[in-house]
This record gives sequence, structure tokens and C-alpha cells, in this order.
Amino acid sequence: MLRPTSFLTKLALWVAAANAFVVFIPDDQCDPTGHCGPFTKTTRKHGGHSARSNGGEVVTFPLVARPRQVLDDESEPFDRVAVAIARVAQKFGGPPAVRARSQKDDKNYVPGNQYPISHPIKPTSEGSTGIYQYGPDFSYFIRVELGSQKTPLYMLLDTGAGNTWVMGTDCTEYACRLHDRFDTATSTSWKPNQADDFFINYGTGNVTGVVGWDNMVLAGKTVNVQFGVANHTAEELRHYAFDGILGLGMGHSVTGSFFKEVRQQNALKPIVAISMNRDSDGVNDGQATFGGIDPAKHVGEIKYADVTTEHKAKGEWVIPIEGFSFDGKQAKLNSTKAIIDTGTTYIFGSPPDVAELFKLVPGAKLDEKPAYTEYIVPCDTKTAFKVTFGGVAYEIPAKDWVAQVEDDKCLSRIYGYIELPSFRPGEWIMGDVFLKNVYSVFDADNGNMRIGFANKAAPPKPTSTGNTGAVATGEDGRPVVPGSTGSATGETSAETVTPKTVSGGSKVGGVAFTLAWALVAWAMMAV
Repeated sequence: MLRPTSFLTKLALWVAAANAFVVFIPDDQCDPTGHCGPFTKTTRKHGGHSARSNGGEVVTFPLVARPRQVLDDESEPFDRVAVAIARVAQKFGGPPAVRARSQKDDKNYVPGNQYPISHPIKPTSEGSTGIYQYGPDFSYFIRVELGSQKTPLYMLLDTGAGNTWVMGTDCTEYACRLHDRFDTATSTSWKPNQADDFFINYGTGNVTGVVGWDNMVLAGKTVNVQFGVANHTAEELRHYAFDGILGLGMGHSVTGSFFKEVRQQNALKPIVAISMNRDSDGVNDGQATFGGIDPAKHVGEIKYADVTTEHKAKGEWVIPIEGFSFDGKQAKLNSTKAIIDTGTTYIFGSPPDVAELFKLVPGAKLDEKPAYTEYIVPCDTKTAFKVTFGGVAYEIPAKDWVAQVEDDKCLSRIYGYIELPSFRPGEWIMGDVFLKNVYSVFDADNGNMRIGFANKAAPPKPTSTGNTGAVATGEDGRPVVPGSTGSATGETSAETVTPKTVSGGSKVGGVAFTLAWALVAWAMMAV
């Protein structure tokens, strides 16, 4: 039976429910040994390795090489996605439906962040920073520097919540030891907020710590912000590469609101523009621009939709969803709002609405789990879904919403919830399956809240210097190659927009070259 080694996170504040990031790995992406990863295709015979398509050719290698763990053979197996759904329930104030069993500590852990991470190329405009990726296409985060010592840490971009926190050196649990941590004692600019500690409930565990002020360097700018420093973290965070969370919501926060604070200081406009890389497109050109927009990252006009009045009052990035279609046929939806959440990997909706979508997909079959629904779809499905915001229909290509999990079995990455008694009706959660197809702008300037989308600019091809074979380097000085990974050491009638893609995907530069880099990343984690 499959053993869960990751979870979907929905933060629940101790004072009130709040939006938060959603990250999880479905059952189909774990092998019998407990090795899990956001694969495109899982081949059990390779013992946790996956076969990823590169323009028609197949390369087999481990995509997620985590720090070694000793599995507890006596642990009770359970449905990982059910645990994921429990995290979502926490957001809306519902009790967790499932509680995770712990695993034995690994005596051979490597201190610090050693996760294989895809490093971005240098940003193309001022006020921008590259977006790192763990996956492929699983979670997206940026690199910041904290305190007087400028400690480098990875922070998840989370438009679903306003909470900002990092792991601290006072946290000695296994999850923390696998990450880079912030030491408040060595930062002369750290100013603790003596009145406030923070507590965030993850359902299967908590994150707790202290709150204070310090300098944060991101996108080349230094801002003084309030954030949490965790002295205890949920055990499940060991499965994720980021060292903390950068909350980009405008609502209530127990750790301090990043955007509210930088706006009050006139340090940055409360705007962030995000372009997420699709791993198979080649070079990681993911980028976040703070305080403005980078014209080089999008094609055509940015079309905006205003955040609904109700959600603007709460500081939540929620906009009306005007339609969801497949092959020219509109689904009959009851849900009319969408949370646009950069911290969520997939797309979620109520089971009835998701069922309406898959009535339109020939050959789709419902696979109902205790806590969620998913759909088996024909592997030769090539048609895109289209979702409409602000009068514009945006495509979600089949390569993003269809995942081949066995040689003859494919699943959708659009899920329906069941065990969510406190789920607010009428809301979708639109995660990275959608967002990596568009250039997204979250704009809270001038007292307004709106979200804009545009067609992404085509990613660049890999570059080299002369005949030396040297590859391009990213903003942190690390080499960048197609789909490369590296150890993280701290540093109605609607216009239709069709996402641009790069022919051949990560085949650019040669399959063997890509394989070699992937194997290097894996070797850094293996015995």
C-alpha cells in the first residue's frame, strides 16, 4: 500500500479562518517504497523513478530526490489526498478529517536545505527575482535574504494567505533540520515583538514561533517587515523544499502582512506580477516582479478582473469565474468565484461542478475517494479546457491537466472536494495547473484589488559561451539548463488566449544532457 509522505496545506489561524497555500501530491505519484513526487508518469518497475516525455522521447530518472528517510514499517497507511482535503477544511474552520502518522527520524540527515531545485535564469527587469521550482511544476518560490547577516532562504509565493514566516534555528525538529533556518541571535537588526507569538494549525501539526521585525532583501530591494520565526514546525514540511512562506494576501495575518507593511512604508507598490515556468518548456525563466510589471514577460494586453466587494473587504484574491468549457461546450457551473492561489499546485472545485466539467470529456470516468473525487481520462486526450475571467477565455492545455500515471492510465489534475463541511460554496481554487499558462498580476495599488492575466512570452532557449560548452547562470550564479535541478544551499462571448509553447520542450540542448544534469541532482541526495 502507498505510504503518504506529503500533504496539502491549508492554514487555519487560531483566531479566524484564512486563505492559505495548497500543496499536495496525489496517491498516484507514490510508489510502494514511499518515494513520492509530482511526476508526469510513474513507472513502478523503476522503484520510484519516473518516465518523463521530452518531445516524444522518454528519459527515466528520479525527479524528486529527497533527503534519506527511514520508513516506519508499522505506520498505518492512509489516503494522502484525504489528508490534503483535511488541510483545506482547516482554512474554512472545519476539523481535520484525517490525522497523519509520523515516521522515524533519519539519523543520517544532512543539515540545511539539500533539496534538488530548478534554478531560474537572471530576471529581465528591475524589481524582479527569479522563481525557483521544486517538482517539476509542483511548488514555486523565491530566494530572499534576511537580517543583518543576509541569511538566504527560500520562501513560497502564496497569494492565498497573508502569513509570512520562516524556520528558525530554535526549531530542532527533523523538518527544520532539513531546511535552512534564520538565526535571530546573529542579526543585529532583529527587533522582536514581545507581545506576539504566532500559532498556525496545519491539521496534522502546528507551526509556532515568535514574531518580530527585520530587513528582507528581495528582488534587489531591502524592506523592513514583520514576520514569524518558527521554533516548531509540522513534521510534514520535511517533504517541501521551501524554508518559509511569503504571504501575499491582503487580509488578516498573525505574523504581519507583507504588502500592507511595504505600502505603509512607501517601499514598494502592493503589486506582484508572476510568470511561472513549465518545466518541460526548457530553461526556467520563472520570475516575480514586485511593485510593477515586466513587459518582457507577457504578450498582448493584460486584462483585469476586479476582486469581488466581499473578498476585497477580507483582503482575499478572489475574482468572478465566468465560464469553464471543453471543446466549445460550456459546463453548467454553480460555483461563480475563484481563489487565485499561487501556493496551490492543482485546481479544485465542488464535486458537482467538477462532474459538470467531465460530462464534456469523452471517456472520462469518476473515481470517488472518501474525501475527494478525481477522474480517469483517456490518455490520448489532447483538448484544452478554457476558463473565462474578465471576458477572456484562457486555455489550460491537456499537457497540464492530464497526467499519465501508468502505461495505460491517465488522471485529471482537477479535483472535487467531498469532506469539506465548512467549505464556502461557490468558490474554485485555481492553482498552478492554470497559472503556469498565463502572466498574472496581483494589483492592490490605489486602494483597489484586481487580478490581471495576459499571454506569457515564450521562454528563451539555453545559451552557451563560445565553444567552451559553458551554460548560462541564474541570479544566484548557478548554471541553468533545461529542466535542471541543483542542491538548495541557501541562496459569455470571450476572446480566447492560447498559451505559447516551445516546440520540443525540454528536449532543447539534448536529452542526454538533460538526463545527466538530473542524475547529478539525484546523486547529491543519494547514498
